[in-house]
Amino acid sequence: MATKPADRYAPRPRTNTRSTGSAKDAFIDPSPQAADEMSKLTIRLPKSLHKDVKAAALTGDVSVQEWIQDAINQKLANKTAR
Repeated sequence: MATKPADRYAPRPRTNTRSTGSAKDAFIDPSPQAADEMSKLTIRLPKSLHKDVKAAALTGDVSVQEWIQDAINQKLANKTAR
């Protein structure tokens, strides 16, 4: 007896894992220790500011992430120095 097309393409059973709906969920499963080391932050910037940050990062030969981390660290250091 041949299988029906619907039988061959039946949905997979769901697992008990929680998903954010992101495609990254299928590839990234960070350990709790890794989650403590880094966290993700999404910010919205005006295009002109983003362009300036990119230019400054290129000038400093660093990534935008490194440039922003340095800027935040400097701001925090200035705040605690007062």
